[in-house]
Amino acid sequence: MRNRIIFFPILLILLNSCGYYKRYTYIQPATPTKNDTTLYPRKLLIYKIQPNDILYVKIQSLDKTVSEPFNTAMSGTNQTMMGMGGGNMSLMGNPVDNYGFISIPNIGKVYVAGLTVAEAQDTVQKLASIFISDANTDVRLLSFKISMLGEIKGSITIYADRANILEVIAQMGDISYNGNRKTVQIIRSYNEGTRIITVDLTKRELLSSEQYYIQPNDIIYVQPLKTTILKLKVADYSMFLSIFSTTVTMVLLVANLYKR
Repeated sequence: MRNRIIFFPILLILLNSCGYYKRYTYIQPATPTKNDTTLYPRKLLIYKIQPNDILYVKIQSLDKTVSEPFNTAMSGTNQTMMGMGGGNMSLMGNPVDNYGFISIPNIGKVYVAGLTVAEAQDTVQKLASIFISDANTDVRLLSFKISMLGEIKGSITIYADRANILEVIAQMGDISYNGNRKTVQIIRSYNEGTRIITVDLTKRELLSSEQYYIQPNDIIYVQPLKTTILKLKVADYSMFLSIFSTTVTMVLLVANLYKR
């Protein structure tokens, strides 16, 4: 009988620790295996350019003297220098204005909002070919910002054309132990509006989902665990009870003094 009394608390601790393991572990397999050789196919959403994006636009020709005027800003107000991850290398970026246009020297304003990067490159290529017979155009998404709320706070600028959600979380120092990794919300903007997408970071199927790669200007919100909210409420109640008991004790002491 005594052995059973000792066994049950140990069993409860083990079951509880198993639950905590699943709560905090990323990309868990459906069934535990020693070696997971599954190939998770890559699914990329094709991003469409939006206002406030920054594009890298380069127009080249065999004769550099011909193409150079199309890559040099006539005034420093229309272009922005973006450092590459804090290194010495920098690229001249063309910001997309609020109306969806970029400004290219000697060509003028080019509407790119709603286009994919490949479509924007074709558009610039056609315009550049009017002025340069052997024009070769390169258009890329230079950088984008990701904001985070909840149990992981801050923002990060990605100096690449893509990044996955785990890379972004790692850059921010990981989700706190109070964060719910099963219901992470991605607030994503589209040309027609905004959508909220829920992802489960504990499932390995995330690797082959369209949500694995984040999109420019995504907002990632990590909700707190329900147990965290319960702890906060218990702490508030404990503080209230402590103040209440202290007040009652003081009243009783004063009452006893008056009786004497």
